[in-house]
Amino acid sequence: MDAGSHIALLRALAGVFLICWLGACRQAQEAREESPRPASCPESRVVSTPLPNVTREYETLEYWLARNATYGSLDDALLSAGDIRRHNLALRKPDDSGEPRGQVDLLAPIDRGNLRARVEERLAHMRTELAARTLVDADGEPVDGNAMAMFDSTREVEQLDQWRIAQTLTPLRCGPLDEGLYQTPVDAAFDRNRCSTMRKGEVVQLLSRWNNGMHLARTPYALGWVDARSLSSPVGLAEVQAMVGDREIRALTRQAVLTEAFSMIGAPYGWGGKDGGYDCSRFLLELFGRFGLELPRHSARQARAGTFSLDVSSLDDLNEKRLLIETSARHGVVLLQFPGHIMLYLGTTESGAPMAIHAFSEFLTACEGTEAETVNRVDRVAVSDLTLGAGTSRRDFLSRITRITVIGRAPGPALVADAELRPSAPIALPEGRCADSKQTAIFQAPRRPSISQPLRVVVTSERNPGLASLLLYAPDGSLVEPEQHRLDGPPYSRWVEISEPAAGPWTAVFGDGDELLACQRIAVSAHPKQPSSRTEAGPAWEVEALWERDTENLYSAFIEQLFREPSGDEVTWPRLQTLIDDRERNLLYDYRMPGEDAQLTLEPDCADLPYFLRAYFAWKLRLPFGYRTCTRGRPNEAPRCEPAIGSNLEWVPAGDDVSAFARFMRRLAGTVHSSSPRTLPNDDETDFYPVRLSRRAIRPGTVFADPYGHVLVVARWKPQRIGEYGVLIGADAQPDGTVGRRRFWRGSFLFTPDTEVVGAGFKAWRPLSQDSAASTASWIAATNDDLRRGAAARAWSDAQYRGSSDDFYSAMEGLINPRPLDPVGRQISLVDALEESVQRRLSSVQNGEDFMKAQSYAPIDMPHRSALFLTTGPWEDYSTPSRDMRLLISLDAVMSFPDAVAAHPERFGVQEAEREEAARRVREALQAELLERTFEYTRSDGSTWKLTLADIVARAKAMETAYNPNDCVEIRWGAPEGSEERATCQRRAPEEQQQRMQRYQEWFAKRQRPG
Repeated sequence: MDAGSHIALLRALAGVFLICWLGACRQAQEAREESPRPASCPESRVVSTPLPNVTREYETLEYWLARNATYGSLDDALLSAGDIRRHNLALRKPDDSGEPRGQVDLLAPIDRGNLRARVEERLAHMRTELAARTLVDADGEPVDGNAMAMFDSTREVEQLDQWRIAQTLTPLRCGPLDEGLYQTPVDAAFDRNRCSTMRKGEVVQLLSRWNNGMHLARTPYALGWVDARSLSSPVGLAEVQAMVGDREIRALTRQAVLTEAFSMIGAPYGWGGKDGGYDCSRFLLELFGRFGLELPRHSARQARAGTFSLDVSSLDDLNEKRLLIETSARHGVVLLQFPGHIMLYLGTTESGAPMAIHAFSEFLTACEGTEAETVNRVDRVAVSDLTLGAGTSRRDFLSRITRITVIGRAPGPALVADAELRPSAPIALPEGRCADSKQTAIFQAPRRPSISQPLRVVVTSERNPGLASLLLYAPDGSLVEPEQHRLDGPPYSRWVEISEPAAGPWTAVFGDGDELLACQRIAVSAHPKQPSSRTEAGPAWEVEALWERDTENLYSAFIEQLFREPSGDEVTWPRLQTLIDDRERNLLYDYRMPGEDAQLTLEPDCADLPYFLRAYFAWKLRLPFGYRTCTRGRPNEAPRCEPAIGSNLEWVPAGDDVSAFARFMRRLAGTVHSSSPRTLPNDDETDFYPVRLSRRAIRPGTVFADPYGHVLVVARWKPQRIGEYGVLIGADAQPDGTVGRRRFWRGSFLFTPDTEVVGAGFKAWRPLSQDSAASTASWIAATNDDLRRGAAARAWSDAQYRGSSDDFYSAMEGLINPRPLDPVGRQISLVDALEESVQRRLSSVQNGEDFMKAQSYAPIDMPHRSALFLTTGPWEDYSTPSRDMRLLISLDAVMSFPDAVAAHPERFGVQEAEREEAARRVREALQAELLERTFEYTRSDGSTWKLTLADIVARAKAMETAYNPNDCVEIRWGAPEGSEERATCQRRAPEEQQQRMQRYQEWFAKRQRPG
């Protein structure tokens, strides 16, 4: 265990008694009762290996190589030599406190101001500890006045700048005193004034000389005080450069790391490196140093020096913690840290027990029949499981873990939401060629930047760029590091903004150190572009670019940012124009001309929304846009579209650019409808085509058509968080123009694999290209065969339709939540979604009531059979048959979930033996949540009535005939006949409508709309 890890905590714990001065991996010796101990319960004892729950096999390299093969190829490079160089450079960046995240470059200039501040802070804390007698000398006595004086201010000390070489094992002291400091009772093995120990041949840089002859010094990995008499005479710069300038770096693989780790098994423990032994962090420092990876010295900083790390300090669920550790191991080598200690994770045994290899001193065991505990001394590098300490005052290792650190690949969808990435390595201003690509592209907004508008720069990438950052170099050559706005993707996007850009040439760079992924020069003008108008009729807009990978990726970024709402999933806006007018949301706000968006009034309904979004984006970037005239389909006939394609090339009257676009949009809205996306998957003459069930294919901007006429646009893959489920969020519009978001689940994204008369599911826009054979400019659409052969970023696929509806939803759930979480949390998230459905219905029913009152309750005509769900006029606007069908499906999904947990516990990370207990906990949580969630509706007499979600579940049968706005509001909420709640009901639907509703109830009972 390491002797310096809690230095990182000093700022946060100023003035507070610190258990284990300088970050003891071994916690302070607790005071124990003086009551007699049984003979079987000694105060301490030395234990041999293997440790409890560890077999001899578990102590072998061969065993763990075999177990690690499940994470991936043992010989694949988790970090290449180039990755390690970039990693080291990134960790040399100081953190917010001014301390380097990793090791320092001894050849780099010294920031004396920062150094003084760090030293003053450490001395102040040590003075406090010494004055409080928390730290004493080897005899248990307070240090004398002369020693205390050495901890005074550094203002009068002599400054130095010279290099020496350690001639033997040399302690690097935490304070300017060349003697040990201890906690009471004194244990000579744990000198709290030993921050580290320099090994023979290590380079040390002397920075200042104290009055007692001690020298403030730094090695690449630690800062402290040293007695220079154990060092060589000063050495020259050339010799230092030869020793520290070019360290050997080799690729880091699982096999190589495990091989090196097990070569050190059994090595003696040494607090702060005492006698050349290893504490927990020195073990890892040495281990990864063999690959040229420069970790910091102390465990708290090592835990933040990986490729990424996860803070699990607030996670009490040990099963979820195990799952997080295992998921992390698939991305690289894992370190497990708790305050004062850090371990290398090995993996799990066949029985699922997580194990680690680490250098540590001791663990506690409880004594049966007494409150006493025994200290078990290990004092070496050993393999252990994570149950050590269970049932004691310190708790078991697994419970104490507060951070999971990965050294390897960037996090994927299962971890990205909580991953704290290492910073990017510094990126130099490119001197020569500066370019991007279709796969990783940089865009600027506005189209012609000037000093009169903020400059926004967006980068999009087909592949996860991992640790790359988007930075800007100003015209004067200075580096600008604006706030990074990261979108979830895929595709993967970042954007930054400069509120007042200077005129001149800017350079945008995207990368990590010398790994430059994209670069672009951006000219910012001192004069804004002036508006222009068209004098003749012509196309709605001319085409200047094509839909390719870069523009498709930018479209996804545009959609995700437009609907992004971190505060919650259930959000609505009065109309689409509200979002378009929001500069923070709209990446293309006033892209072509200042003030252009304020002139628009975009108010699409459900069917129009995907078309309006695509057309708006195409207009801004001057891309092709096309649409077809389609039939609505009939009970036994699928929707079909005309071969001719309407497009932006259609002529509109003379006028300015915005009015031309507005005229085109009115024409578009009068043509497309909710059946346009529901064409059959094998049909070539369509606006949309089906895609694979994958995150890459179902990117933001993808259209979802349900079998019954509702259309949504994929807006965001909200990733899983620790303790929370992930969500796929869609955007939709209502007949009144309201735009909102809803989460993916059975109750909102209705689906059928049947493709006889309808093509439901996720679909992409069919690519357009120039028709070279036509006499006039026109577009032709890619066929399904073209799309199968890769004519677009996303291939045509009928995978959605190859199984049952259950298969579809199961596949989607695996994409949305790639890492299993506690089933109780999943049950609560389903209740959340149900509550959202009820809240949406609450607004719809009230809108119907308001309409009926406004027309003096004159009955609305009720359509026959399938037209009940798909028509126009007041019935479409104010009845709720489609919404109620979705609500009933939602109820089924919520109520059946406990049975799903019992049937498939493995999907939720539940062990077979815990199946019934898990299902019981889920059922209890379900009932509690249903009773707790309440809402109120306004009755016919103006009074309010409160209901719970449990009431809605109990009224499921009544809700099968509650969609008619001609009925009173009480009936629409399923109020039982003869109840006090229903006593205020003042109207019923016409008798003939009631009779048809009874006949149609079978559809709702079966949760299946008519064909």
